Formats: sequence, structure tokens, C-alpha cells
Amino acid sequence: MTVLLIGLGNVQELTLVADAVEAHGGDAILCDVRQWPSDLPLTINPTKDGATLGTIFNYSEITGVYVMSHHLFKIYNKRFKESLEKNLLPVIRQLREYRAMFESLCQILEYRGATVIPLLRNHNWQGRKPWQLFLYDDEKIPTPKTIFSNERGEVETFFEQHGRVVYKPVSWGGVPHELSYNDLDDDRIDKLATAPVQFQEFIDGEDLRVYVLSDEVIGSIKYSSQSFSFKVDMKRGDSDEIDVEDATISEDIEATAIRAAQSAGLIFGAADIRRRPDGTHVLLELNETPRIAPADIRANQDIADSLAKILV
Repeated sequence: MTVLLIGLGNVQELTLVADAVEAHGGDAILCDVRQWPSDLPLTINPTKDGATLGTIFNYSEITGVYVMSHHLFKIYNKRFKESLEKNLLPVIRQLREYRAMFESLCQILEYRGATVIPLLRNHNWQGRKPWQLFLYDDEKIPTPKTIFSNERGEVETFFEQHGRVVYKPVSWGGVPHELSYNDLDDDRIDKLATAPVQFQEFIDGEDLRVYVLSDEVIGSIKYSSQSFSFKVDMKRGDSDEIDVEDATISEDIEATAIRAAQSAGLIFGAADIRRRPDGTHVLLELNETPRIAPADIRANQDIADSLAKILV
């Protein structure tokens, strides 16, 4: 019972899952992707039952894989900033090749019967938010009114209709901001034409994160912060300003989180939900590799333990 953990080796999530795997009698192999690019051995031979990721292992030994997919040599990762500034195209190609190796390894292990979280087809789930929200609307899952656009007129109309609007990237990363009249000034709004942006009606209420594993809710927490969204403080590095506590949720919210994960085909995920003062709710987004350390360490959840049970 060996579990392969892939990602940035300094994140608490991988340490928590590794400890839980070993507590359940399994062996955890941590593959720290910070070790590459380098000359550290990295080999996949299609004719052999094994691979080398610094250390050698056989595919048949691996029962589970937990991969922080957004750590897999994405060009927006800060650790590549200097290299990209010096040698843009060669570094982009280099990172693409490393990413192809690790993605192929995940597919091989899934094919060999290991439990891989997330599945390769969902490695970029958060990178396709228009598809994500289209799917949820089609499945009648409650979500805020949203547009993705680079068209000035569409944004101005949306702002007039909803009054209070949040904007954030179409894909990964970035701090959410609240749209203001200053953002609609000619000098600023004209920059919208350079790339589309996600605009979403502001929903007043509490920030919940609901963890789903194998179609069951395994934990739920509430984030509280001074900003309109806890993600603003989190992105700024002000985690100490965010309160995290266990949350009691309704059956309706549980059902929304489970349906969202099922629709996406995710074995494991975390639904970010805004609960209004009247108890109704909307799904903001679903994360395929969510942070679990705040839940387990600060809100006494057992997310890592639940993951370990399915991986060993």
C-alpha cells in the first residue's frame, strides 16, 4: 500500500496526507516537484513496470496518487518568474515537457488501477470556469449571475443590472475585486479588450467550504474575514486575519456540493458556497485540489484522514 504524493513539497496538505497514509499502515512517497527542472533522474520507460522520480518505484506498488495538479510546472508559478523573464520560449517548452511527464505518469497509474486524485481529465478544472458554470446552470445548481467577457457594453449593462459586482480571472489565480465606477472610466475599461474577465453578481452572506469525497460530504468549514471575501486576505498573505471554524450546513447545501462534484466527475473536491442571511445559498466554484490544512488544523476536520483511507 504505497501512495504517491506529487506537488510542492513545502505545502502542509502533502504533509498531512502523508502522515495520515502512514497512520493507516501505508507508505507515502513524496515527489517534490521543486526538484525540477534539474538533472535529478526522471525516467518513464513504456516497456517497464516502473518509473524513476528521483527514486525508483514499480507501478504495481502504487495504490493511490494525490497530486496538487496546479503545482505541475504551470508558467504562472512564481518560482519560474526569473527564468521566464530571461528566456521566455525555451522555458515555456521546458516546463511543457516536465508537465507532460507527470501527467502521463498519472494516466499510467490510473490505467493500472490506482486511485488518482484528481483524475487527469480534471487537472485543469479551475482553468475552465466558463465551462464549470455553464455545466452547473444546466444541472440547475444555484450559482450567481455571471458573465465572462472582454466587451465594454456587456460589462456596463451587467453592472447596471446588479449594482454590486465582483470581478476575477477566467482561469486560475488572482485576487477577486469589487467593481466600482472608477473601473468603468475610459482609460481603465478600454483595457478590458486585451483579455476577457469574469464578472459575477455580489452575493451577501457567509463563506463556506464543503469537502466532498466519493459522493459524500466529509467536512465543512466557515471562513470569516474583514474583506468581502476571505480569498482577498488569503491572496494578500493575511491568513491570520481569517477565522476558520467548523460549519453546520443544511441538507440543501450538502446536496449542492455533492451534485457539483458529481457533475464535474471529481472523486474529491471542495465547493465554495456563499450562504445568504436567509439560509439560501449559491455555489461560487468547485476546487479540484483544495487547501485542506486550514480545515484540519484550525477547524478540527479530518479531510486528510478521509483521503488516506481511499488512497491506501
